[in-house]
Amino acid sequence: MKTKLKSNSGFTIVEALLATAIMAFVLCGIIATYLTCLYLITTSKNLNAATNAGQGVIEEIRSTPFPQIIDDFDGMTFTVNDIPSSIGLVDIDDSINSEFFNVTVSISWPQGNNTLTLPLQTQVVNR
Repeated sequence: MKTKLKSNSGFTIVEALLATAIMAFVLCGIIATYLTCLYLITTSKNLNAATNAGQGVIEEIRSTPFPQIIDDFDGMTFTVNDIPSSIGLVDIDDSINSEFFNVTVSISWPQGNNTLTLPLQTQVVNR
């Protein structure tokens, strides 16, 4: 007596739906990770550009003769070319001593729904 084994080829609709749901869940995770990485890359690029611009302003301040620093730089604003809608501000505090300045260079820019600010500080002494 010959018995025929019933062959089950293909997938049932439940198996196909379950596989599709699992794949959609995994793809959502991959897309979320990709978007987060894009945000972090942009943030890193902007931080690097802001740091370089701020350091450039600080070096310019340090190369200026001491008596001219307050007149030339206190309250100065600037933009960073590589960061859209950025604004930099120089604040010089000479309240401690007239021969010693606390210099703060702050750079702000919009990043997503936030506004990021990078403060750079240094001291300049009359030599």
